[in-house]
Amino acid sequence: MTLIRFFFTRPLNVLCAALSLAVLALMNLPAQAQDARTITHELGETKITGKPVRIVALEFSFVQALDSLGITPVGITDDNQPDRIEQNLGKKIEYSSVGTRLEPNLELISALQPDLIIADERRHGAIYEQLSAIAPTIVLNSWDGTYKDIKDAVVTIADAVGDKAKGEKVVADHDARIAAIAAKIPADNNRKFMLAVATADNWSLHTSDSFSGSIFAAIGVETAINADKPVESGVGLERLVAVNPDVLLVATDPGGTIFNRVQDNSAWKAIAAVKNNLVFEVNRNQYARFRDLRTAELIANDVLTKVFNAQ
Repeated sequence: MTLIRFFFTRPLNVLCAALSLAVLALMNLPAQAQDARTITHELGETKITGKPVRIVALEFSFVQALDSLGITPVGITDDNQPDRIEQNLGKKIEYSSVGTRLEPNLELISALQPDLIIADERRHGAIYEQLSAIAPTIVLNSWDGTYKDIKDAVVTIADAVGDKAKGEKVVADHDARIAAIAAKIPADNNRKFMLAVATADNWSLHTSDSFSGSIFAAIGVETAINADKPVESGVGLERLVAVNPDVLLVATDPGGTIFNRVQDNSAWKAIAAVKNNLVFEVNRNQYARFRDLRTAELIANDVLTKVFNAQ
């Protein structure tokens, strides 16, 4: 009776205003409910509401994933080398450095007042709680990630920023470009490939479980070491000789590495890739550090053009 009396005793303009407010309230409730989502990641689940805009990325692959979604992070662990970010994206962007990937500066991160932090499981798992106290944090697998992990991360990041469909399209478009490259690789190829990172004193051999190894698989070539761990780190020349790859991609940094010192070594010259002139020096950032979709396309294209002399 009270509600009926309200409607019959109020002027029409008041009733219209009240009804409008009620409709708006009802419309807003489901929108808010849909806007809140739970993102599953390597260390659990994180609830995110709305579309984060102040994002801190603690790995290079996350920076490229965000760029593919049209987003520039406010903070990046750039290893205090901003030229790496420009090399990674192929352009300059404005951001604040928050230290190195190995040791992010929590004070600098907090000062940026982020609404989302994207961290790597291996590097940042131990500080997950501290990062989560600053802002909602999702933890993904970049350091040890396979090609599939990296693609999955793009979709997860897109979901976290409120546009999962765009992330799925980015990956689908990328897959189409990789498939086009794979279609040009000779079906009868039986050569075994390897990415070896050359440091000042030793080698790190990337296996079938590595990012590069899983890219090789995606385009239909075989990795020389089939293993369930991504990298054999700190090995000597004798191990590389024992593996004896048919195609060898040597990732180096400027300034000289062990690669420069083995050229006249008889054991080095006995490697199949060396004997057949199928050793290619490549940039370590692009082949081993960035680990993103742009890198995957670069590696696939390099294999096609350098090894198979195709376009």
